[in-house]
Amino acid sequence: MPIGQDARLIAYGKLIDALPDLLDTRGRQALCDWLAPRQVLHDGQEDPGAVIVEGLETELAIAEVFRQLAEKLDCLPSDAGPG
Repeated sequence: MPIGQDARLIAYGKLIDALPDLLDTRGRQALCDWLAPRQVLHDGQEDPGAVIVEGLETELAIAEVFRQLAEKLDCLPSDAGPG
């Protein structure tokens, strides 16, 4: 991987690590709202076991990264609420 790409990935990682401390409550909620639908790969199938994941490794990995970021930001699941 070229040095420029390595530097970009390192910079992105540092930015992601800093986000929880940089965002106010409103900004954090906006980011959580944006992340919520992106944490699961939506393929239009009702039965997840019936979905062939071959060729979807990158998309699944991206969804996992979004899930990890939401966890780091202490985002609540969209169905969680008071009470």
